[in-house]
Amino acid sequence: MTTIKNVAVVGAAGKIGRPIVDRLLASKQFSVTILTRDGKSQRDFPADVTVKEVDYDSIESLEAALKGQDALVSAMAFEAIHMQKNLVDAAAKSGVKRMIPSEYGNDLMNPKLAAFPIYQPKIAIRQRCEQKAAENPSFSWTTIHNASFLGPDWTLDFIVDVKNRTADIKDGGDVLFCATTYDDIAQAVIGILTHLDETANRPVRISSINTTQNELVAIAKELGAVDGWNLTYSQTENLESEAFRRWAEGDHSEEVIAMFINRAFIGKGWGGYFPVLDNELLGIKGLNREELKAIIKSAMDR
Repeated sequence: MTTIKNVAVVGAAGKIGRPIVDRLLASKQFSVTILTRDGKSQRDFPADVTVKEVDYDSIESLEAALKGQDALVSAMAFEAIHMQKNLVDAAAKSGVKRMIPSEYGNDLMNPKLAAFPIYQPKIAIRQRCEQKAAENPSFSWTTIHNASFLGPDWTLDFIVDVKNRTADIKDGGDVLFCATTYDDIAQAVIGILTHLDETANRPVRISSINTTQNELVAIAKELGAVDGWNLTYSQTENLESEAFRRWAEGDHSEEVIAMFINRAFIGKGWGGYFPVLDNELLGIKGLNREELKAIIKSAMDR
């Protein structure tokens, strides 16, 4: 039976990466190595990790750093997704048994999302993983689909800004979507690495809680944010059309990217709600409504 002991993490200083490192260490099951472009900058990494400097443009550099690693977890930022191609190739060549590429977010197995240009780099990396797994059966992959991110920060602001009492309500505001905390994403990583057979060469779908925009606004009002709301309303179908038009004209701004994302996770039947979850398999307990209220209260009090 294959077991995972040595785990390399890429993007360890980020919003997704740091909770993953912390959860790996807290489990007491893994030895953690952080790969970074700048080895001199420790970025307050925990003392009980190994830090290796790598050149992401060099497969040889990455292969050398991955020797002896059982798993590779990538938390590369959105704008660096394409850089994972060399990581996939190096992982397969160096003997890594499981790679978790950075495909967090919406369900990119949904064919409707395959046409969105913002997701092409993620899809290309997953397809590269599929190719390497077919060529080398000792190498395997898992992606984590968590739909929306959830925390008392920009992740909640993106859906409903409860602190400033503003929101653009999409498709009426009652479309159910999955929302997931960074901690539960980190737990998903632990669950994958301890359930290799059940998670091999497929996405896992997780959620801390299912909610709607209108519910988030209602909870904020329960917590005292009763008046002074600036609510606008839009249809994600129109956002999609506008996003494609502007993208074709060369506008790849954050505003356009947000239009695509909102269509993806709020558009009913797209990539943001999972009727079947892998929470139980992966050890994810999720949140109840009181815990959701606590996150919203924390965001309001920032």
